[in-house]
Amino acid sequence: MPHSPSAAQWYERGYDLEEVAFEEAVEAYRRALEVDPDHVGAHVNLGRLLHLAGDVATAEAHYRRAIAAASADAIAWFNLAVVLEDRGSAGEALAAYDRALAVDPGLADAHHNSARLCERLGRPAEALRRLSALRRLML
Repeated sequence: MPHSPSAAQWYERGYDLEEVAFEEAVEAYRRALEVDPDHVGAHVNLGRLLHLAGDVATAEAHYRRAIAAASADAIAWFNLAVVLEDRGSAGEALAAYDRALAVDPGLADAHHNSARLCERLGRPAEALRRLSALRRLML
């Protein structure tokens, strides 16, 4: 009986293919999730690729599934925030950026994006506070 690839092997294949074969990378991540429906990395990376392709709803579902499997994954929270912001849910996006920062206070992109979002929401003092936190990271 031939050996079936593990979720980790499918994940690695997807990762290796991302830059050269988009559809094959998507398929590899889907295969990883068939083997292990809770593979956090496959959900996050598949969500990112689908988001890039314009499938915001499915990307959001994958990020939420990753968070359900591992609530301490800062990148899943960050990517969810970006999707929420893209679909116009500013309050939810800000909360997701904050969750990402609670997990990883050094996540510079979350500081930057949340500051930019606060500025857009007309909350300049909060935006400045968030930019100050980002600046402290850069020193």
